[in-house]
Amino acid sequence: MKTTGVASIVLSVMILGACAANERQTANNDAVYKESGNTVNRDDRHDLYNRSNNNNKYGFVREVKSPVPGETADIGRGDALDREKTASMISKMTVALPNVLDSSVVVTDAEVLISYKLSETDNKTRFETADQVKKTAMSVVPRWYHVYVTDDPALRQYVENIGSINPYTANKNKAITDTIRMMKESSPQGRKVSDTENENGETKEDRMINSR
Repeated sequence: MKTTGVASIVLSVMILGACAANERQTANNDAVYKESGNTVNRDDRHDLYNRSNNNNKYGFVREVKSPVPGETADIGRGDALDREKTASMISKMTVALPNVLDSSVVVTDAEVLISYKLSETDNKTRFETADQVKKTAMSVVPRWYHVYVTDDPALRQYVENIGSINPYTANKNKAITDTIRMMKESSPQGRKVSDTENENGETKEDRMINSR
């Protein structure tokens, strides 16, 4: 009987310990997945991320591959980034480059337009700086973006004017297209991005669409 009693006590302690561990694990899971309140289910969740704008937290994203063949995550270009913050980041990174004195940056939903002032204006410096500025912007924005740069002081106001319009402004596309054309005509754009993309990151298909 004594042996049985001791065994019962030990078993009870083990059960209580297991319950406590489960409660701690549940609490930990709730902390990680507090937005949904549940762990991620591969069958019905594609992603998990913290939507909070709390700057004291690191950005965190967990992407789960869909079990359905051929199904991809829904990526919205308009929601991919905060355009104002991105423009600020690119501008700060650009003025940190050699020979760049100031920088004005506009980020649309598909393009980055950068106007900057140089401390030296010889042809080699212009070309190398254009390449550096462009690559700096491309390191920040999603890969589908195209980047256009200019060191022509006469075009600064055009770039800044685009920054003052909104996506619903009439003729906004024409204003952007005309400004890009002038930027490419008056200023070097650096080196080709790849074998299939030009200096601005445009593919042949992109150029065909933009020419329509």
